[in-house]
Amino acid sequence: MVSLPPDIWAELYVDGAWAPVSGHLRQTSPVTITRGLSSESASAAEPTACECVLDNRAGIYSPRNPRSPLRGKIGRNTPMRLGYEVGSPWAEFDGGLTYNSLFVNDNPALDITGDFDLRIDLALEDWAESQMLALRYVPTSSNESWALEILDGILTFIWSPNGLFASRITRQATEAVKGYHGQRMALRVTLDINTGSGYELRFYTGRTVTDTEWNLLGEPLTGTPATGVYAGSGYMEFGGGFAYNATPAGGSLNRMRGRAYALQLRDGIGGTIKVDMSTRSATPGGTTFVDSTGLTWSRGGDAVLTNRHVRMSGEVPAWPPTRDLSGNDTTVEITPSGVMRRMAAGNKPVDSALLRYIKTHQPVECWPLTDGEQSRVGQSLVGGKPMRQIIASSDTPAVFGKGTLADWIEPVIQILPDVTGAIQGECPVTAGTSAMWSLDFCVRGGGNESAGTFEIYDAGAQSDTDNQAQFRLIFDGNNDLLTLILDMVGESTSSSSLVMAGTPAAIYDEQPHHVRITMDPQASSTLWSVYADGRLIGSGTIPSIVIKAPRVVRFNWGFLSLTGQTMTERGLGYITLWDGTGPSAESVYSALMGFIGEPAGDRIERLAAEAGYVATAAGETSLQEPMGIQGRKTLLDLLNEANSTDMGYLLEARDRNELIHRGHSTLWNQPPAVVLDFSAGLISSPFRPVDDDKLTENDVSVRREYGAVPARQVLEEGELSVQDYPNGVGRYDNEYTYSLATDAQAGHVASMRLHLGTYNGVRYSRITLDLANPRVHQMLDDILRIDCGDKLRLTGLPEDHGPDDVDVLVQGYTEEAGPDAWRITFNCVPAEPWTALVLGSTAYGRLDTGGCVLAEDLTATETDVDVTTTGTRRWVDSATFPDEFPFDVRIGEEVMRVTACTGTTASQTFTVVRAVNGVALTHSAGADVRLATPVYLGL
Repeated sequence: MVSLPPDIWAELYVDGAWAPVSGHLRQTSPVTITRGLSSESASAAEPTACECVLDNRAGIYSPRNPRSPLRGKIGRNTPMRLGYEVGSPWAEFDGGLTYNSLFVNDNPALDITGDFDLRIDLALEDWAESQMLALRYVPTSSNESWALEILDGILTFIWSPNGLFASRITRQATEAVKGYHGQRMALRVTLDINTGSGYELRFYTGRTVTDTEWNLLGEPLTGTPATGVYAGSGYMEFGGGFAYNATPAGGSLNRMRGRAYALQLRDGIGGTIKVDMSTRSATPGGTTFVDSTGLTWSRGGDAVLTNRHVRMSGEVPAWPPTRDLSGNDTTVEITPSGVMRRMAAGNKPVDSALLRYIKTHQPVECWPLTDGEQSRVGQSLVGGKPMRQIIASSDTPAVFGKGTLADWIEPVIQILPDVTGAIQGECPVTAGTSAMWSLDFCVRGGGNESAGTFEIYDAGAQSDTDNQAQFRLIFDGNNDLLTLILDMVGESTSSSSLVMAGTPAAIYDEQPHHVRITMDPQASSTLWSVYADGRLIGSGTIPSIVIKAPRVVRFNWGFLSLTGQTMTERGLGYITLWDGTGPSAESVYSALMGFIGEPAGDRIERLAAEAGYVATAAGETSLQEPMGIQGRKTLLDLLNEANSTDMGYLLEARDRNELIHRGHSTLWNQPPAVVLDFSAGLISSPFRPVDDDKLTENDVSVRREYGAVPARQVLEEGELSVQDYPNGVGRYDNEYTYSLATDAQAGHVASMRLHLGTYNGVRYSRITLDLANPRVHQMLDDILRIDCGDKLRLTGLPEDHGPDDVDVLVQGYTEEAGPDAWRITFNCVPAEPWTALVLGSTAYGRLDTGGCVLAEDLTATETDVDVTTTGTRRWVDSATFPDEFPFDVRIGEEVMRVTACTGTTASQTFTVVRAVNGVALTHSAGADVRLATPVYLGL
């Protein structure tokens, strides 16, 4: 039997370090943790929540107790983490230049002279950090075999055919590994040393080193001539090199920072296993262990073998004291929560993407001109002097709070048609009077008669020995031009020169636009550039003049009386001065446009960083959904919006006070995290699967925010179609709004929602496992790894559930560890819809027909099956495509294995093995014939 309660530990972050409080956890009270989505229909994860009780008879955990040693050190939102010390260990490495690794000494098992296949199971603290991963590389003795590194997120493989440095080959993956901080995954490198025309190198990601289906990372890499991997006599290391830790260019490389779980080396691609190391063979705190191939592995340097799981990391919002009736027993019932709780506490909409971006990048000066309608001046964003209007007595001033750049940007100053005026601001005095600077402004409207100037006066003294440079950027909406003129003004002399002749700018319409002027002083001249909407429209050199820092900025507006032309009101804002370290014009324009097209995971990471949080995303960037315009919403709403568009999971990290995003690309075609055999007693009650219409959606409309009319997808035929019973289930319609980059995406999202909403199967919404059950406890290592988005496979189900195995995705979970029970309950949704077509895959590379039926009545034992294809494409025949057999089909509730197929027309005959799933039935002509495991086109 498993003893209860399990070995639970807990720590508070006090005085800059983690302090243990495990001894004060009340063992008589259970610790509960709730994480992820609370139900099938939940649209977003709630903050991670924990409940536990601390013994407080000494008053230690009373923040206001003057005698408490923790007075002034704990309080609202004190960081806390807790977990278990149970199960098998892993190797933990601290990274940096200090040596740490697992290593095995030279052995013939390490020699691979043919095709190379390396697989490692690991978790990195930062997948974008450059570090060594694994190697057999001893450079000082011409014994260089191979090394696997990750450089700025890019897997890099180095190998030598003959052991010499001069002969080594270095190749990098064409796609970065995209994982959240601390994420565990498997990496694989295969090298086909001789393809007939050279070699081929591939990189993969997966879940475990024993995966049969892997995700190709980037493109296969080829080269000539044929190659090989030198065997040599060196030791092999996982985590860092004792003698070698360098980049291909020769710079120092950190050793691995993270956790190591397994390493497998095969002789040939998918060939014989030569090395099969798993830290499950080790003992926590040990120094050596023997793997399944008989090799002895040793802990090197500062590496540690530990089984200390972190199950929850959060913040304690309150310390409520509790006493029993006698007043002698005092406890504190605390509820540490994830960082989302604090994010959700406020309801203030965030600034626009542009304003947030400018704040984050610390301009020298910025006048957003987003002041309220009663304002008379434009306040500085950085605390400088305000901008003030300069108008003639007969003119109407510009109006604050009424101007528009775009719907997703704060109201700015409004310049009315057919008036003249100006607004002027004084820039702060900067130390580097001859350093590079840029001045931006954003504008919308004006029409054909848009006229005026944007003027910049540098810090010159207007003396004959220190002329002042005065730039005039002249607007000409009638001809769609911008012109830049430089006036050099002294005490008694002045000169004028044309810097940029009239240049097309395309900024005189009702769309938001961004303009930038950049000056880069040199020793005796100045380089200049002008940008419009992130595009360079003019550049050159101002000879013999060194431009100083700006001192005054002025925007003048007016109108031209041109017959037949029109002028509209203009919005003006975000006049911003940057130094040479400021962001690019392209980046600021992207912010102005709400970062449209930004990958969903990148948006989550950026939004969190701008607000002072840390978020990291899993799922290759190229597979993330492009986002629409970032609007003015609360931070948490924006984060959930990006997560919803990517159809993934946004959660607090389990082991740190950070956010993680698991993109939809990581959900498709997963191997099961665990296989749970119901007949073996692995699943506990309550176990109440349901077969109802709770998640049904067969008429779905999706609207793109700021976009055109909604895209609509309807299931017109089939068991769950909009037709009335018995031909369907009736109409279940819903409309959604998503942040999408294009209107075309709305159709894709609608198709995906329709696909998920018309899954025709039993729902297993709750799966409970008793971790104290000895049979379940044997699977503890795999169970504790399960996280939101992982797949569970249920086998051995009762006959009334159907004959097949069932796959579910974990949406969230609740775990309880106490003196009477240790259990975890997973909230689940069907996983079968997350099976995607993968070209070239054995398991996922076959498409179903557009329709096929039985051409005859079929007995329960007949093995020649006549079928007729009603769709466009027939089944492959075994004479033409022998390598495509066997495959499984489903007729009714029976799965049959097709070993051969004859006929090259719509009428064909299968040779089958009956009752592959244990069900043998009779079937009538006209019965539907389908692939047993269909695949779908991914989002």
